[in-house]
This record gives sequence, structure tokens and C-alpha cells, in this order.
Amino acid sequence: MQENRNIRLLILLGVSILVLMFLLYISTNTSSTSVDKQLFKVDDQTNISKVVIKPVVGEPVELHFANGKWRVNNVFDADQQMIKILFATLLQTEPRREVAASIQDSVSNHIKNTGREIQLYDGENLVKQFWVGGNNRKTETYFQMPDGVPYVVQIPGYRLYIASVFELPAIEWRDKWIFNFNWQNFKSLTATFHNQQKEDFAIAMQQTFIGISGMPEADTAKLNNYLDAVSLVQANRFIVKGELPLDSLIKAGPEFSIQITDIANRNYVLEVYLPTQKGAEPLARLNEETWLVLSRANREAIGRKRTYFGK
Repeated sequence: MQENRNIRLLILLGVSILVLMFLLYISTNTSSTSVDKQLFKVDDQTNISKVVIKPVVGEPVELHFANGKWRVNNVFDADQQMIKILFATLLQTEPRREVAASIQDSVSNHIKNTGREIQLYDGENLVKQFWVGGNNRKTETYFQMPDGVPYVVQIPGYRLYIASVFELPAIEWRDKWIFNFNWQNFKSLTATFHNQQKEDFAIAMQQTFIGISGMPEADTAKLNNYLDAVSLVQANRFIVKGELPLDSLIKAGPEFSIQITDIANRNYVLEVYLPTQKGAEPLARLNEETWLVLSRANREAIGRKRTYFGK
């Protein structure tokens, strides 16, 4: 009887020791695999003046801050909202865990074959460099230092495909404002309706006020509202070259076009086309080279005809 009791005590003691050893192992393993939440961050974002996003194939995106504004590939002004999203993403993204050891090599190869190399500069000094990629289902994002292992990353509290920010082509970083004019630099506007020429009109300075040529009784309030709408019009998005078949639209010609001339005699021409199918948003072409999508509300606001301005 006593012998059986002793055996049971020994078994219980042995089990307790095994449990203790397991807990110690888990604690040690967790400690050894804890991640540095600051691994992909810079000490001070305000010092970053250039961000380079380099895909394996295709055009790099270089965002450069100079003369008080961000530029895209030194070609056009950057969308300030997109710049805010970029830096918020860099600030809030943190490693959640290392990719499982059994698939680290394959994930690393996937990142470097399909992902983007990110370079952050303070002036001409490279202060941070890492790779960004995602899984094929676009449900997980990976960050990896040049000589490190890939990490699954997250923005705490959100379920986001973070890599999408870095996968945008250069044109998606472009400022969405279409016309670069205001009341101070405005010189003239000409609207041409290609199938309704009687609705054409021209707006220009007439001595001390802005008016419509040949229409002295134009409604001033409507005219001012129209010019405000044109000056503030934005693209919903710009169209990547080759994204849509546009030859048939070009052949058919635009519904109407607007030409703005500023006091430096720079011209901006926007051609607006009828939607290609019912319910589709209208397309437009800026300066015969850049295609964009307009909202229907914006198309209506800038598509006013001459008869609209009558009292």
C-alpha cells in the first residue's frame, strides 16, 4: 500500500518536473524570438527628404522633397495625401513575427523577385534600406532588411495589406489637381463643344473684371462658381499607360475641351470624353498625353455650356 503511494508521488513529481521544464522552454523560446518593433523605422521622419521605391521590373518611384514640396520622379508634384499615407505607414508598421524558419528562404526569394526595395534618405545619406513584399493572396505583408530574415508585419489594430502602398506606380503618386491656376495667375479660359459650336465660349479679363466674350449680361455668380469648379477640379485617378484601350475614344473625339492660359502664357488643355458604357465614369486627357478618370459630378461642374451663363 505504502509502496503504491510512493510510486504515485514519484510519478506526480516527475510530471511536475516535466511541466516546469516545458514552461521554462516556452519562456526561453519566446524571449529569444521577441522582435524589435523599431527594426524598420527611422529615428526621426522629419529628416527624410527622399524615398525611393524600386521594383524588380519597371519604373522606380522617387519621391523627393525640395523647395517646400514633394515631387514624383522630378516630373510632377506629389499628392500630399499620399505622402501622408506613406509616412503614416512607415511610422506605424511594425514586425509581428519572423516568417517560419521552414519557409524563410522561399519567402525571401519571393520578396526579392516580386517586391520592392525601399530606400530612405536624409539629404544624400541613406538612413534605412529594406525590402517589402506580400503573399500571392495579398493578405500578408513582409518586410526584410538586406541581410536579415523576412518578418510578417502589421499595423496594430488593423487588418491591411500594407505592401499595397509601395506597389503603386509613379502616376498614382501624382497630385490629383488638374489645373494649376488661381485668381492671381488666371488669364483666360476657352471652352469648345465639338458637336455644339454655338455653346462655345471664352472667359477673359475685360478691363477690371472677368467676363464672357460677347456676353455682357452673363450671370456673374454662375461665372464665378464655374471658375471655382474648374480651378478646383481633381482627377479621381490617373490611368496607367496600356491600362485601357483608348484608340476608339481618340478617334471619336472629345465631347468638349477646356483650355486654360495663365499670366505666364502657359496652356493647359483638358479634353473630356463621353463614357464608354452606361454608368461608367467619364475619361479625360490632359495636354494630349495624360489620361485620367473624372467623377460625374466634376464632369458636370466643368461641362457648363454658354447658355448656362445667361440671366
